[in-house]
Amino acid sequence: MITIKTIRLLATIFTIASTCAATEALAGCLPQTAAKCQGTKIGRVDWRNAQLASSNFRNADLENANLAGANLKGADLRGANLKYARLEGSDLTGANLEDADLRWANLERSSLIGTRFVMANLARADLEEADMSNAVMTGANLTRADLINTDLFKADLRQTKLEGAYMNFANLKQANLSGANILRIRLFNARLNEATWIDGRICKAPSIGICR
Repeated sequence: MITIKTIRLLATIFTIASTCAATEALAGCLPQTAAKCQGTKIGRVDWRNAQLASSNFRNADLENANLAGANLKGADLRGANLKYARLEGSDLTGANLEDADLRWANLERSSLIGTRFVMANLARADLEEADMSNAVMTGANLTRADLINTDLFKADLRQTKLEGAYMNFANLKQANLSGANILRIRLFNARLNEATWIDGRICKAPSIGICR
């Protein structure tokens, strides 16, 4: 017969085991290159200008984290929670942010060259003046995102949600917008030469603010 005392003992053992596992998981989660932070809850950590290249933040909770100026080249941030995170001036070149939550995140002036944002949520994110050339954003949510003066040269924006996005002065040369939702989008002075428009046609030069 299992007594209440036995149940309490088993619960205590389980709690200790879980705590030890969590402590072990956090042990490698430090502001360093190739940090091991998969699945960890970091929250409001202040890691400004940290060297975090090739780090593993897959499914980590980084909501409200301060990573401004951080080196996150090639980092794995798939499924990470980066809501309200500060990433301005950071380097995320070649990083993987598939399915990441970046709502309201600040990525102003960041290097996002070749970064993967497939199915990521970037609603209302600040991407002003960021370098997103060759970024892969298929199916991403960019509703009301700030992409003013952003470099999107050759970016893959197929099937993206760009409703209400601010893309004034953006460089969209040779970008692919096939199937994108552009309802109420702002494209004042945006450069669209040789871009693939939402209906699949190629924009002829000069295409400024409108696909010709």
